[in-house]
Amino acid sequence: MSYSIKSIFKRYKWKISITFFLLTTENILKIIQPFVLGIAINDLIQKKNNGILLFCLLYGLSFITGVIRRYYDTRAYTFIYTNIATEIAEKQHENNVSVSSISARSSLVKELVDFFEHDVTQIFSSVISVVGALFMLTFFSWSIFWISIGVIFLIFLIYSFSNNTIYKYNLGLNDELEHRINILESKKTTNTYNHFNNISKWLVKLSDLETLNFGIIEVILFGLVIFSLYIAAGTMTATAGGIFSIVTYVIEFSTGIYMLPFVFQQLIRLKEISSRIQKV
Repeated sequence: MSYSIKSIFKRYKWKISITFFLLTTENILKIIQPFVLGIAINDLIQKKNNGILLFCLLYGLSFITGVIRRYYDTRAYTFIYTNIATEIAEKQHENNVSVSSISARSSLVKELVDFFEHDVTQIFSSVISVVGALFMLTFFSWSIFWISIGVIFLIFLIYSFSNNTIYKYNLGLNDELEHRINILESKKTTNTYNHFNNISKWLVKLSDLETLNFGIIEVILFGLVIFSLYIAAGTMTATAGGIFSIVTYVIEFSTGIYMLPFVFQQLIRLKEISSRIQKV
């Protein structure tokens, strides 16, 4: 039986699809909020309350959807993890796999299931934030929209160059983790020190690469926010609510784009984990 991300989704597609539906609904409601809040600001300046009442309604719906999703998610994904981890442990026992490998791979299974519960949540939230913000920006400024598209392209290039290196570092890290129990059972201080020291080295390498990419992306996104602020304020028809909405959508876009690289790195790690678990 396959234990890839794709096969896990197919096997539990209805449970996972319900979480996707709730997550999508929650995020779409959040995307509309800055637009409605901009209307509320303009209404309040004119001594009107219609906009703020609409914003409160929208926020309430988003809040209730979010609570229901979180309540359901935990129960769905703990059920999936229990089933898969048990199956893999039993299969490895039948194949006389070492206890060290069984323990390590059981932990790796948790990462795969956590991908759906946490990382997919972040992917959906980020993608909806980016796409939703871009769509809403077309109502305010096409210049900001196209500059934002250019930012996506630049970030894609940055991470395309990091792909193979991230995979190699995760391969080395997981190789070391699989031998932990055997090393600890040897009760040799030198072996134990070398094991944890090697893990630290792989983690530092991953962190250094992530920091480099983060620094470059942060500068690009900061430039986008400053550019957007000047464009928004320089428009002849600019209003307080309109400027607020534009800047908020640019920040929403930046936050979504900023999180996607972390998800990208996790996907590469899970690709390596999936190939490792297939060996059971």
